[in-house]
Amino acid sequence: MQVAHPLVAAGVDQHSGFRRAPVPRLLRTVDTTLAIVFGERAEADRAFRRIDRVHAPVRGSAADGRSYRARDPRLLLWVQTTLVLTSLRWYEMVMGPLAAAERESYWDEAKIFAGTLGVTPELLPSTLADLERYERKMLLSEVVPDATAVAVGRDVLRPLGPLPGPVYWANDAVTAGLLPEPLRQAYGLRYGPAERRFHRGVAVAIRMSRPVLPRWISVVPQARRYEAVFGVR
Repeated sequence: MQVAHPLVAAGVDQHSGFRRAPVPRLLRTVDTTLAIVFGERAEADRAFRRIDRVHAPVRGSAADGRSYRARDPRLLLWVQTTLVLTSLRWYEMVMGPLAAAERESYWDEAKIFAGTLGVTPELLPSTLADLERYERKMLLSEVVPDATAVAVGRDVLRPLGPLPGPVYWANDAVTAGLLPEPLRQAYGLRYGPAERRFHRGVAVAIRMSRPVLPRWISVVPQARRYEAVFGVR
């Protein structure tokens, strides 16, 4: 969803190596995120510095001539918004709705993350409802995928390259379920009855299997270490 923004897509297209090695790139991103969420302060600080070093040289011009830079607080806010809201929606689909106070607390903590990355205080929506309004506004204005954004999005969805359509059907169905309708259309993702049933089925399967799976399967190592250190679960 984040690469639907033409300026974010331009930066990824011109500077990222995800096309050459999509899986290692994904694993590095996940490891960095988990270090920030579950690591001790020193580990999280190192992860933030790594992100900033990667962002520092990323600048250029999009196809329409607009300039961009990865450290732009407005672009950082859009990326953070997609991560926060998509994660929240998927969590609630799998685990069930959070209480209003829990949802708000999640955004309050995520704001610290966003601020450390470089989103300036005046840009940060105050409440989760404000963040959702910001998302809707962006989807009606700035986040309209151009040809580069569509190409990058398709490359993300096709990490193994061009293969017969059914190979990617499951991934496409879940992805479509997490995107707003305008972006489904832009990326050519169908979300009909079959895709909806599959998406819901995946969520139900995860919800039902999680309590019976060994924790070394259902909980990432970083979270297990956090639980051991701080005595929480």
